Amino acid sequence: MYEVSGELTVILITIRQFAKFRERLAVIKEAAQRLDGERFYLRKLNELGVRKSIRLRFQTVLQLWRT
Repeated sequence: MYEVSGELTVILITIRQFAKFRERLAVIKEAAQRLDGERFYLRKLNELGVRKSIRLRFQTVLQLWRT
């Protein structure tokens, strides 16, 4: 087996830690992007025109269901 110097060991450990950090960062970034998408969707649903459109669809479906 090869003998590894102390300095090289520190570098290898640092590289592993950096890789773990990047993995965690990717997971956090994905969650943040998902949350931004949900916020955008909620903002869109809250617009007056969209609310009226949704209400109209519900009323139409309700009328069809009652008949």
